[in-house]
Order: sequence, then C-alpha cells, then structure tokens
Amino acid sequence: MSTLADLRTQIDALDAELLRLVDARAALGKAIGEAKASEGNANAQVSLLRPDREAMLIRKLLAMPRQAASENVVVRIWRELISENLRIQGASNGGLHLNLSTAEHSKEVLVWARERFGFAPSFGYVNDATAAIQAARDVRHISVLSLDPRGGAWWARLLAEPKVRIIAALPELSSARPHAVALASIQPEPTGDDMTFWVSDSAEHENKIIDALGQRGFAAEWLCTAQGLKLFGLIGYVQEHDERLVTKTLGSLSGIIGAAPRI
Repeated sequence: MSTLADLRTQIDALDAELLRLVDARAALGKAIGEAKASEGNANAQVSLLRPDREAMLIRKLLAMPRQAASENVVVRIWRELISENLRIQGASNGGLHLNLSTAEHSKEVLVWARERFGFAPSFGYVNDATAAIQAARDVRHISVLSLDPRGGAWWARLLAEPKVRIIAALPELSSARPHAVALASIQPEPTGDDMTFWVSDSAEHENKIIDALGQRGFAAEWLCTAQGLKLFGLIGYVQEHDERLVTKTLGSLSGIIGAAPRI
C-alpha cells in the first residue's frame, strides 16, 4: 500500500500536470481569438457565448467514466475553464460583463450567475429589470434576473425585444423549477435536451393551459405568474414561430422568449 507521503507526491505530480494542461487550453483560446481577429472578426458584433456548444461539451464530460469526482466538481471546473477561455478570446473587445438588478440584490442570484458563467466576467448592478434587458442588447453583456413573481412580469417585455433572449436557466445543476434566468443578445440553438420559455396572457388557469399545450404536442410546466401574465417551460427546443402556438385559445399576447440547455 502507498504511504501518505507517496499519495501526496502523486497529488503534487498531478497538480503540475493539470496546470500544464490548463495553460495549454488557455493558449488555444488565445490562438482562437487571434484567428478570429485575422479573419476580420475582432470587432464584429457577435457574442462570444455558445451555450449550446458548452452544454454538449459538459454532458459529454459527465458521461465519461469517473472514479471519485462528483458531477458538481466537473461542471464547476469546466465552467471556469470555459469562462477563462472566453476572457482570453474577448480581451481585445472588453470581454463579458454580468448585470444584476439592484431591485433584487439577491446573493443567491449572484452565486448562480457565477456558477454558470465563472469568475472571469466583470459584473455590476443596474437599477431594475428594464435596465438589465437594455444592457443585454450589447453582445458583451449578460443579464441575470430572478423569476420571483414579486419582481413582476419583466420577462414578458422580451416579446418586444427582437434579439435579447433567455439563454440559461439557473441554478444550472437543479432538477427543480428554475429560479432565475440569464439573458443575452443571441439566438439559442437546440442541444437535444432543452427548455423553451413561453409567455401567455391567457386568463385560463395554469393547469388548463398546460392541458391545452399537451393537446398540441407540448410537454409543459408552469414557471411563474405575475401581473396577469404566465410563464411556462416547454420541454424541448421549440421554434419561435411554431404554428401550434399561434391560437387565441392560448392567449392573445403570447410567444417564445428563449431557450436554455439542460445539464
């Protein structure tokens, strides 16, 4: 059997190898940024974020054999690696910035935001949800807002936003109903396991709306009700102009406002 000293020596060697690999990964991120710049994309108004690609990478890693590492530590490590990679790629353009609302000022929301987007992005507070949505129009910004109904139906405003969409549900590692979401100026892409966010002003009870959605082929769950508006999660990736959702029986003011991969 190995002695305690032997085991610690092995850990020291692994730490050195891990650092070498992390640095090599970061160097590739720098090379990717330089390649984009050489192709004339350095100042292009395109988001660095690829939530679809990130989710599929993490799912692939979680499916690999492990002896002792938990799912939580795998996700947290790779979220930080991805965060650092994006910092390096976006260094010449200011990088990513997280926005939270002072109207909420929830420590939980900040924790969830950092768990999902890492510690590389800068962060700050805006006055309210309206300001957060406006900030998210900039491709360098991500806004994270609570789904607490006491904050109102701010999410319904995304129906009038041509670009800002929900791209992540928080906390990320949870089978429960989302408590917060992240917004960014990108169009979500399907990953094979997603939740689509749909708003309705129907006066019907949430359960009746879920039944009506089921008759049209959707599996749905109620997420939030505020100011006479209702937010639902549709299981799977649903196109924004899906004809099955265009009916007055589901509300006169309704629509898809984003989608989030599920880990």
